[in-house]
Amino acid sequence: MLHHWNSALDNRKSVRLLFVDHAKAFDHVDHSTVVRKLINFGVPDILIRWICSFLIDRQQRVMVCDAFSSWVMLSGSMPQGSLLGPLTFIILIDDLTTGCMTHKFVDDTTLSEFINKGEPSTWI
Repeated sequence: MLHHWNSALDNRKSVRLLFVDHAKAFDHVDHSTVVRKLINFGVPDILIRWICSFLIDRQQRVMVCDAFSSWVMLSGSMPQGSLLGPLTFIILIDDLTTGCMTHKFVDDTTLSEFINKGEPSTWI
């Protein structure tokens, strides 16, 4: 990203950026959407079943000092800190397209626009 931005500035262009951070991204993962996209990507059935078993019937509880809350069944979401979490979210946003340069990194997306100085933005 920095290379593109600096190159545009070196060529006397204006750089406009939009930074998007998907709030609570891992808490809003829809399992059926993940499975549908995996099928569309041609992921082997055995791997899809394995990922489904990882996502379904998950429980969580919270510990504060030495006290534990009761277990709660999760109906959606992706376990944070898991190796599959970032990969799953990237699969979810893979089809996010725009008319400008887009960089995606897990739950962050950066949109870049390069315009000649004094020209209006194409985003407006």
